[in-house]
Amino acid sequence: MNKKESFLGIGINVVNKNEIIDILLEYARGNKLRTAFYLNAHCVNTAFLDPEYLTILNKSDLVYAGGIGVVWAARFLGIPLPERVNILDFFDDLLKQLVNKGITVYLLGGKTEIAKNTEGILKERGVKVLGSGGGFFSVIENEKIVKEINALKPNILMVGMGLPKQEKWIDMHRGELDVSLAWGVGAAFEWLSGQRNRAPKLMIEHGLEWLHRLYQQPRRLYKRYLVGNLTFIFRILKRRIAYGKNS
Repeated sequence: MNKKESFLGIGINVVNKNEIIDILLEYARGNKLRTAFYLNAHCVNTAFLDPEYLTILNKSDLVYAGGIGVVWAARFLGIPLPERVNILDFFDDLLKQLVNKGITVYLLGGKTEIAKNTEGILKERGVKVLGSGGGFFSVIENEKIVKEINALKPNILMVGMGLPKQEKWIDMHRGELDVSLAWGVGAAFEWLSGQRNRAPKLMIEHGLEWLHRLYQQPRRLYKRYLVGNLTFIFRILKRRIAYGKNS
């Protein structure tokens, strides 16, 4: 297993895009449930305010740097994260391995039509998607969903409910889900289905993908990015001043 470092009290794995693909594939073919979650600036801010979410992250099998801000901040604090490993940066390569190895998938989260569209697109690309469902459901529907997932026994359950809802849902059902990997993927289905377009390559390379997302959804995301990014920077500077580098 790759080395894990403590970043502002959150355990984060030191992995690059090639390594995370190998880890996810290993988990998917395993005999016990493993969990994988991403970490970005918004996740860090949420973890500071939500002890339950923080605990779930710290007991997860894999936590990876899904945001470039986390990579830059970690390096500033002396933690050598190699690169950002956002799902959209490595999913095409992972997808080829899912197809080659016959790994099965179930999609859960977001609007039902987006989950279904993502299912159709992945199937067209050769992935064995066993089923999909939206992320808005009642307690009774929740029980049915868990039973359906367990009846299908997918290798990977991709949960895209947004944080911390997806992490808490996975943790709540950790003892009953009959899957090998439960993976929190946020809003990934919106991009994988073509519902939203990614930022231009130049913006991605310079760490400005968040600005493109803000432009697409200003009313929903302005607080997360404009206020949240400043809060995140403040926390990093505070930690550096208090403990210095390599603390």
